[in-house]
Amino acid sequence: MASSRYDDLDELLTRILITRQRPDWRRRLLDSAGPVTSMSSLRALRAVELRERAGQAASIGDVAEFLAVDHSTASRTVSAIVVAGLLTKQPAADDQRRTVLTLTDVGRKTLAQVTERRREMVTEVVADWPDSDVDTLVSLLQRLATDLERGVSQ
Repeated sequence: MASSRYDDLDELLTRILITRQRPDWRRRLLDSAGPVTSMSSLRALRAVELRERAGQAASIGDVAEFLAVDHSTASRTVSAIVVAGLLTKQPAADDQRRTVLTLTDVGRKTLAQVTERRREMVTEVVADWPDSDVDTLVSLLQRLATDLERGVSQ
């Protein structure tokens, strides 16, 4: 049976995911990251940053949802990041059962460095592409991500 375009799409998405999980990719990304030693730590920091940018307090539950892991896994990840001095944990003023996470200055600086490195790595990959192709890819991937997220939540 010949593969369909949907099989091809699924295979390409898998290839991209696997490539970004390879040790060489992670090493290149995290080498300059100082205390950030794992992709899950980086993603947890990104979750807190995104909540802060939206003017919302971040919690361990928010990190768990962003990482697509259970609360206990997110809690262990957050604890390691707090020990590394990249986040602070404080009880929420309105609910003592809830913990509010905040990026420290070191956490912000580290995240900015990794973000710049990530941007450089992606730029290298598409350096020979016309800007219009990159713009089209971004638009289509945004649409795909939105539709995938919607499909998962149904």
